[in-house]
Amino acid sequence: MKNHLFTFLLFFVTYLGLAQKNKAITDSASLSKLKSLIAPIPTIGKENTEYQYLFLNDRLKDVEVFGLGEATHGTKEFFQIKGDFFKYLVKEHQVRLFGIEANFAACYDINQYILTGKGNAKDALFKNGYWVWKTQEVLDLIEWMRLYNVSQPEDQKVQFYGYDMQSASASVIWLENYLKQSIPDFDTKMLITKFDADREAIVATRKLSNTQLDSMKVDGLQKMDVLEKYLSERQTKLVVNGTADYEFARQCIEVLRQKLTFFRMADFAGAYSFRDSSMTNNINWIRQINGNGKIMLWAHNGHIGKGSFSNDFKTGNWMGTHLQKKYGVKYFNIGFCFNEGGFVAHSPKSTNVFYLAYSFIKSIFKEEPWLINKNYVKPHKKSTLTNTFSRLQTPTFFLDFRELEKEPHIRDFVNKEYPHYEAGSGFTREKSAIWSLNLYPLFDAIIYVNKVAAAENFRIGEYE
Repeated sequence: MKNHLFTFLLFFVTYLGLAQKNKAITDSASLSKLKSLIAPIPTIGKENTEYQYLFLNDRLKDVEVFGLGEATHGTKEFFQIKGDFFKYLVKEHQVRLFGIEANFAACYDINQYILTGKGNAKDALFKNGYWVWKTQEVLDLIEWMRLYNVSQPEDQKVQFYGYDMQSASASVIWLENYLKQSIPDFDTKMLITKFDADREAIVATRKLSNTQLDSMKVDGLQKMDVLEKYLSERQTKLVVNGTADYEFARQCIEVLRQKLTFFRMADFAGAYSFRDSSMTNNINWIRQINGNGKIMLWAHNGHIGKGSFSNDFKTGNWMGTHLQKKYGVKYFNIGFCFNEGGFVAHSPKSTNVFYLAYSFIKSIFKEEPWLINKNYVKPHKKSTLTNTFSRLQTPTFFLDFRELEKEPHIRDFVNKEYPHYEAGSGFTREKSAIWSLNLYPLFDAIIYVNKVAAAENFRIGEYE
């Protein structure tokens, strides 16, 4: 997933500046007003807990794309809340599509299980390509989706998609299997190599010169054009059993184009903006192929947020910015924040600054994998906003930023830059998980959890 790359560089390149000094709201009157604006979430991950979001029915009635973030990729409560929220959207807002920050083709088996019961849910989950989703919480949601579909007509069944494009291998493998089943004499040389499949392939690619890598990109893109034409010429044969897999194959080709372009982009902000714009395009495809249906998106805060690496929003834009440009007010996003607690992440075996620099580069190429383990952070004294939230004596709550317009004094307090705990798939030490952010312009609403616990990840104690 390279989210440890995202987190590491984001901290050292983008958010090194200290947050402006902001004073907390301490008077009882202001705290009382703030508390009057929040909506408590009393129960998480229990039966029928989706119905506690009914208060949002009118607010969300015109939304078509729902973005739900997470402040870490390994927090139990974030995963459970998002599972509850998806169930609410399915039952109250006719949402039938679920998209997650995972490899496009690698989630195919999950969707097949949900739609047909074919295969095993846990096996399918483990193929998704990203270890962070290999958790009991995500598995529980998949099983709920399958159970829901059993009693639904075909046009009302929910579906599960990945929309990321960082893996070439997943699409290559899927295309090879699909085409060889339908066309036994299919020449696999028409496909690109699985250059990000394993350590050996990654190391071999790393040894190529820039000229060779550029050639690899150009040749790969040409192959995709030829392959797309090959599919079109054989469409009649390929759609005998339906058009779904045929259309999926065509999108796999597009995802491979995205990957081939992405892996040769040297500019950090530009590369991540391209990734996020590509994910937006894949989300749009998912909607279009399903009658422009409503969709809920699951990703890190950094992707869901309406943010940018540049002040003019011309380069380095987050996925949420691309989605807002495309869908306007039909896109509604929710960020997550917390005060303290545990989460799962993979970490180097030492936090020595020189070792970190060495190990970080090595880990990108899987030459020195990092252990997946549980981590814990205590309340940070400079996290003024979350420290203030903790004083509301409400363990978990929803805050719609539109409600802040009723109280300009409270709005002005929230609408400032503060340090927050944010972690991707990697965690080195507390400081690496502190991002200086203003949540107000990034999200339409937030969900705050005072004390969180680590997700039930099946890979804890292993290396990635």
